[in-house]
Amino acid sequence: MSLAPKQTDRRWKDPVLPFVSNPAPERLPADLVAALGGMDVTRIADAVGRMYTCQSQLRSLTPTARPLCGTALTVKCPPGDNLGLMAGIRQLQPGDVLVVDGQGFTSWCLGGAELLKFARDEYGMAGLVVHGAWRDAQELEEAEIPVYGLGVAPYSGPKLGPAEVNVPVACAGVIVQPGDVVCASLEGVAVVPRAHARRVADRLSQAAAGHGIAAFMDDMDVLVRQWLDRSAG
Repeated sequence: MSLAPKQTDRRWKDPVLPFVSNPAPERLPADLVAALGGMDVTRIADAVGRMYTCQSQLRSLTPTARPLCGTALTVKCPPGDNLGLMAGIRQLQPGDVLVVDGQGFTSWCLGGAELLKFARDEYGMAGLVVHGAWRDAQELEEAEIPVYGLGVAPYSGPKLGPAEVNVPVACAGVIVQPGDVVCASLEGVAVVPRAHARRVADRLSQAAAGHGIAAFMDDMDVLVRQWLDRSAG
């Protein structure tokens, strides 16, 4: 008696790489994170430089761009697949920012409002930064949950995995390490590397809050005169 060949489901591949769930990093002192949270994101961006300032397409997905600052708990997902998010949420601690690398895929979303409400209410999540899409923007606005991402999409994809939790992730041109500090506002998103967080906070606390525009314009006058003198010669 012959048996029919086993049918293979070819809709999805079966990667050999494992599901990785690393332990969460030791959090930075709360007062240090709070000090950075009290700074304007533009000043933080100036302090960390272009390598740690996210590209401008990463923006608030709710009408109100609520300020956000906290320790990064990172998740790397296949495009449109959110199984890794579930493992990441289970590791959240109060004040953490969930940073999700969805590889820039925006044709469908990685989750919705109910998932983030659960993460906030049960684990104290401060907000979400996603290199991909999310949904339920109006519900998130009403829930006052800060969400920054690349776009809004209504369809929620599969939960197949694998995924990686607490690994370096790519987010709008910036590599975010677990334990880094992520700061966001209407101006955009900046990342403070964990190893330099105290140095950045100290620098910003010592610098004047304003831009010193009068002195800046005086410096620019010197540069303009140098060009004019060169042109006259």
